[in-house]
Amino acid sequence: MLGFDQIRDQQQPIRLLTAFIRKDRLPHALVFAGIDGVGKRSAATALALHLNCEALQIRGNVSAEGPGSGPAEAPPTACRNCRPCRWILAGNHPDVIRIDPVGKLIRIDQIRRLLDSLAKKPYGQGRRIVLIADAHCMNPEAGNALLKMLEEPPANTILILTTNQTSDLLPTIVSRCQRIRFQPLPSDTIRSLLITQEGLAHQDADVVARMAGGSYTRAVSLFRQGWIARRNWIIREISTPPAAVARLALAEQLANLKEHLPDALECILNYYRDVLVWRYHPRQITNRDLQPEIVQAADNMRAGALIDRIRATQEALRYLKANANPRLTMETLLLQLDAA
Repeated sequence: MLGFDQIRDQQQPIRLLTAFIRKDRLPHALVFAGIDGVGKRSAATALALHLNCEALQIRGNVSAEGPGSGPAEAPPTACRNCRPCRWILAGNHPDVIRIDPVGKLIRIDQIRRLLDSLAKKPYGQGRRIVLIADAHCMNPEAGNALLKMLEEPPANTILILTTNQTSDLLPTIVSRCQRIRFQPLPSDTIRSLLITQEGLAHQDADVVARMAGGSYTRAVSLFRQGWIARRNWIIREISTPPAAVARLALAEQLANLKEHLPDALECILNYYRDVLVWRYHPRQITNRDLQPEIVQAADNMRAGALIDRIRATQEALRYLKANANPRLTMETLLLQLDAA
C-alpha cells in the first residue's frame, strides 16, 4: 500500500507502469495477471496514490519525466499525507472504486452500479481508478456489461482488473486492456517479509515461504492456520504402513478440511517431489526441515513409484477442481499411494 518502490521483485510491471506515467500515456484499462499475493493490488493502490496525490499535482510531477529520469526509474513518491492520499490508504476515496466477488461471483448488478457511478462527475481533480479484484469471477452477464464500458471508456478513468491468468477472462475484454504480468515471489523474499512484517522465527519463516508457491498472502495464511504442524501430520500419516481402517479414517479427516483440502494435497505433492528430487538435486528440496525423513524415504522408494504417487496426487487435485466428491477422491488417492 506504499509507493512503487516498496513493491518487491516485480521490476517489469513497475517499469511498464513507470513508463506509462512518465509519458502520460496510461491505458484506460489494464489487466494485472498473476497468482494472489505478489503485489497486484499494491501496485493498483500505488498507481491510485500517484495519480491523486495533491502534492504531486502541485509540483507537476504526475506525468512529467523530469531531468535525467528514464522509464526504469521509479516515479516521484506520493506524499501519503494529503487528503486524497489519506482517503486512498483508508480505503474510502470516492474516486477509487473497488469491486470484489460476492461469494464466488461478480454479478451484473455490481457492474451496473459501477456504470452508474462512472456516469457521474469525479469528486476530485486526479484520475478515477476502478479496481475489479479477481475479475475472472465475473459471470458472463457481468463480463458483457463491462465490455460495453471498455468500448466507450469514461474520461479520466483507469480500469484495473486483477486475475490469476488472462485466459480466465473473456478474450474480448483482454483485447481491450494492456496486459501486465506479475511473477511469483522468490521464497527468500517471502521469508524476509515474514520475518520483518509478521515477526516469524527464522525457521518457521523458511518453512512457510517454501510452502507458499510464490505468494506472500498464502504464506501468511498458511502460518496463521498452523500448516507447519498440519503438514507434519499429513506426511507422517501417509508414510505410515497402510491399514484399511486407518486409511479410511485418514481419508475422512482429509476430506473434512473442506476448502483447505487442496493445500493438504499440495503438501503431499511437495513431499513426494522432494523425495524424488533429493537423489539428483538435494539443495532444491522444498521441505528442508524434513531432510532426515526425505532421505529415509528416498532410500526406500523406487523412482517409478514416486512418479506414480506424484501423478496420482496431481490427478486428485484436478478432480477436486472439477468438484469431485472430496471423501471419495481421498479414498481413491490413498489407495493409489499405497499401491504404488
